[in-house]
Amino acid sequence: MRDLHNNIKLASSLIPAVTLAARAGAPVDRRGFQSVDYLVLVGTNGNALSASVKLELKIETSEDGTNWTPVTDSRLVQGASVTAVGIFLSLDAAAKTAQEYRLGLLGNDRYSRVSIVVTGTHATGTPIGVVALLSHASVKPAA
Repeated sequence: MRDLHNNIKLASSLIPAVTLAARAGAPVDRRGFQSVDYLVLVGTNGNALSASVKLELKIETSEDGTNWTPVTDSRLVQGASVTAVGIFLSLDAAAKTAQEYRLGLLGNDRYSRVSIVVTGTHATGTPIGVVALLSHASVKPAA
C-alpha cells in the first residue's frame, strides 16, 4: 500500500504535560521500522526563560531499552545539530516556545527516546509533549 496511513506508526514518548522538572521519555522501539522522527510539541512557556532558566531536550539511544547513551554525532540526526551531551533543542527564550520541532534519527540502535533537562527554577512550567513517527515498515500495513 502506498498511502501514508498504512506505512507509519505513532508512539508516544513524552506524554504532553507541564514540565517543571527533568523527564525521560518512554523508550521507542524501532523494531520492524527503518526510520524514526520525533515531533516535539512545545506550549506557551509559563516562566521567563533565559540562559539560567531553560529546558533542554536531549536525544538518547539504547540497544536494550535500559542503558541510555546520548547521541552526540550530528551526522546521526536530521533537522538539528546535537551538542557533546546530546542536546538538540534549548528552550531559553519565549520566542522558542509555542511551536513544533522535528528531529530525524539515524543509526542502528533499536531503542531511542527524548529526555528533558531542566536548568533553574520553573515555578509555572512549560507544556511539552513528544511523539515518535516510525516509518519505512518492514511489514505493511504498519501496526
